[in-house]
Amino acid sequence: MPTANYYASIAIVEVRDGQKINIESISISKGECVLSGAWNFPLSERETVLNVISGHLIVVLGDVSEFKKYIDDPDLVYVDASPFLEEARNAAQEAMDAYEAFKAANPQRKKMVAPDFYEWPTSIDFNNAAAYLESKGRMATPASTPVDMKKTLSAANLVKYLVDKWHSDEQERNNRKYVERDDAEMTILPKSWLTHKV
Repeated sequence: MPTANYYASIAIVEVRDGQKINIESISISKGECVLSGAWNFPLSERETVLNVISGHLIVVLGDVSEFKKYIDDPDLVYVDASPFLEEARNAAQEAMDAYEAFKAANPQRKKMVAPDFYEWPTSIDFNNAAAYLESKGRMATPASTPVDMKKTLSAANLVKYLVDKWHSDEQERNNRKYVERDDAEMTILPKSWLTHKV
């Protein structure tokens, strides 16, 4: 599990052809999100896979229940896109509402600059990460990426993209003194991902 709001790691896992498993690791700290490792193991190396992903938030591509059955560890924490997106959308809307209320209450401040928040979608499928990234003008994977790693790496790049947008929104909220916050410190991920088990 992540420690407080200072550090977290995410593992993207994909079982391929019922024989191998891809893993992409993402490390997140305050203001930083980086892809930090990539592995490919045969499914027979279950203990090695478990050692690599332990302590991570797990994003499963494909059949989640099948992966849970394979890895057979009740202590792993699984996350999906829905609570992340919902919390990000709500936080952005609340901050925008606070801006509008502050602007209405202070008509003399005519040169106020509206906050710039990411337009969070209502849903995202990490299994189709490449299509979403390309729709945003982003490269899903480098041309040199092996074919059997493209889906996993695309999903990792999409998670990184979303985390970067969350960090940008958090910075924007933190810079706006009229935005009331539960805590003075920015969170590295939505609280639903820091605390929620799927």
